[in-house]
Amino acid sequence: MTSDQATPAVSLKSVLVIGGCGFLGHHVVKILREHHPETVISVLDLRTNVNRFPGINYYDGDITSRASVDFVLAKEKPETVIDTVSPVHGLGKEVYFKVNVEGTRICLEASRDAGVKAFVWTSSASVLFDGESDVVNVNETAPIPTKALDPYTETKAIGEEMVLKANREGGMLTCALRLSGLFGEGDRQLLPGMLQVLANGQTKFQIGDNTNLFDFTYIGNSAYAHILAAEKLVALDAAKTPKSESTVDGETFIITNGEPVYFWDFPRAVWALRNHYPSYYLKMPREVGVALAGAAETFAWLMGKEPGFTRFRVKFSCWNRYFDIRKAKSLLGYKPLWSLQEGLVRSLQWLEEEVQKQDEKKGQ
Repeated sequence: MTSDQATPAVSLKSVLVIGGCGFLGHHVVKILREHHPETVISVLDLRTNVNRFPGINYYDGDITSRASVDFVLAKEKPETVIDTVSPVHGLGKEVYFKVNVEGTRICLEASRDAGVKAFVWTSSASVLFDGESDVVNVNETAPIPTKALDPYTETKAIGEEMVLKANREGGMLTCALRLSGLFGEGDRQLLPGMLQVLANGQTKFQIGDNTNLFDFTYIGNSAYAHILAAEKLVALDAAKTPKSESTVDGETFIITNGEPVYFWDFPRAVWALRNHYPSYYLKMPREVGVALAGAAETFAWLMGKEPGFTRFRVKFSCWNRYFDIRKAKSLLGYKPLWSLQEGLVRSLQWLEEEVQKQDEKKGQ
């Protein structure tokens, strides 16, 4: 399926995509162009030299600088802001607080003061995960755990709360989308990691019994959900519509493909698209995996290196982590445009094209 098969519900006059050159952000721009060719689109990102599209106004800037954000808002005067900024995992705690908390505060206040009508913010479904308990068909009514998984999810939860509290302040409507297990074109982490396992000849290994369900999400579907949220907010006449559970504003929405799969079935689907089918599996009990990972972490620490095999990754591969997306379907009208299999085919095709481009550069 192509994304332009879905008919827009409302016109979007002008949209600023913050983080619009990133993994998720550039897909938001892509689908926005396809669904709303009439929309004036602008992008604010730290660096805008990658993932560019013609006809878009690009601005290099830092969301932790009020002056930087104010400049773009004054220049473009967007009706809608879609903030997709999400620092990658593995950075220092101070980075996440600076971007996810302080940066979000600045974007919210600047957008409100500039007369922005709709503000859509990218959150994470991980805010519902404490790193210890299974997440089984959880929906938006579940409380955010008092103990955060890590600084990334801790700051995403804080930022999300700020976004919801800013709803209807100065006439601006807000909502947040909680995403889970993203993969797709532009993915530099999940799928490349699985293909590296294939290259290393390690596809026979399995930790746990593979009875745990996990929600992976194709990036195009996540981007599409942001467009739907923007449409709903723009169409809402707040002056005539009191806030309620049936309005989109001030709400969170969990976004997945709606196809939870057994955890190890996903990488095997990736390997199958490369015509690799292990003839047998070496199954390692979770407890054994945790013990071996602990030893690997200790060895890496002694050697002054970053461990690749960790206790958290072992536990992660054995947890149930899937969600109920009925709220997004009901209020946003969300329906995934691509299945997991379709998303994988598109993603691996992109990766193959990237490898070809790199080979051509080396040959020049």
